[in-house]
Amino acid sequence: MISNEEIESFLHGNDPEEFIVAIEFDYASNSIFKIKEIPGKGKEIRKDSFIPFAWVGDLKGINFYGDSKAAQKTAMTKYSIVIDKLETHGNERLQKGMTYMVKSLKGYRELIQFFRDGGCDPWGEKTKDKVMILPPVEQYLISKEKRLFKRQSHDSTSCRTIFNIQRKKIIQRV
Repeated sequence: MISNEEIESFLHGNDPEEFIVAIEFDYASNSIFKIKEIPGKGKEIRKDSFIPFAWVGDLKGINFYGDSKAAQKTAMTKYSIVIDKLETHGNERLQKGMTYMVKSLKGYRELIQFFRDGGCDPWGEKTKDKVMILPPVEQYLISKEKRLFKRQSHDSTSCRTIFNIQRKKIIQRV
């Protein structure tokens, strides 16, 4: 059983970095850009990196790389792929699910291309239950254990703005 402290830690993020208000991913450079709104300083943009990943189940039966381990290993070298076996702790549901984490040290596009070259469309009908690839921003938040808007709610100047299209005016609520 997971303790309440673990759940609380997960919800608040284990990374102490604060004031992140947005995350953007640049596909050309495989870089993450964090936009921070720091009280008293204003906006700040910082470049960061991450290792893209996919959760993968058993790919037997879909003819992945023609069922050739040699072809798969060659492609793994080409795209700098690392495969980690995930812990299941003997849980039957976890053992029948996505038990591998596939990472590309080269980038997000290379991770996608690794699967496509093997004849596996990560978002295709045949493989949607065997491969799960999240968008890069979500992967970054998960892998770095970061949270958006951390400490933003404690700022007394925070407000919510609502635009009412019918009345064409802005209503601000503090």
